[in-house]
Amino acid sequence: MLPYKNGTVRVTSPYGNRIRNGKTELHKGIDLVGSQKQIVAVQDGVVGSSAILDRSSDTGRTWEWGNYIRIDTSDGYSMFYCHLSARYVQRGTVVRAGDVIGAEGSTGLSTGSHLHFEVRNRQGQSVDPTPFLGIDNRIHAVDAVSAYYGRLVCDRCGLEESTRRYLDQYKYASNLWRKLWNAME
Repeated sequence: MLPYKNGTVRVTSPYGNRIRNGKTELHKGIDLVGSQKQIVAVQDGVVGSSAILDRSSDTGRTWEWGNYIRIDTSDGYSMFYCHLSARYVQRGTVVRAGDVIGAEGSTGLSTGSHLHFEVRNRQGQSVDPTPFLGIDNRIHAVDAVSAYYGRLVCDRCGLEESTRRYLDQYKYASNLWRKLWNAME
């Protein structure tokens, strides 16, 4: 599931090594820009942190995140939603996948409105977030409705990822996924 329910979402910086200020560094998350700015929880969990960081409040590199939310999932992952313009949940809030938790923004060290989405395992190591989002780890645009409803239908019906990707090529994939989901309700 994408952290956006509607609109087009563009991956602007994938997970992995990138060159920044002439140096190669590991980009520990994925940067997304949505045509709609509301951010939703990718998985069920509990809000472990909802705060704004700046250079004076944080000596580590996380000050770059600015306004951020961390959601801890039952399977031991921590999901970070960073650079938010607004946070709508507090620490301790139980959230379900698809709940609105904040708004895309440009706080912290940011060159424009986007969401930095990062996933860490139990050991605190960053992992590729794209399997959690159901998208490829490359610069491209994704239809949020297809991704959202397509994931729900596939999870409930047991359709394989390859089937979802095939159906996403259909011109009216968004409408198809929405209709399938509504028919299952």
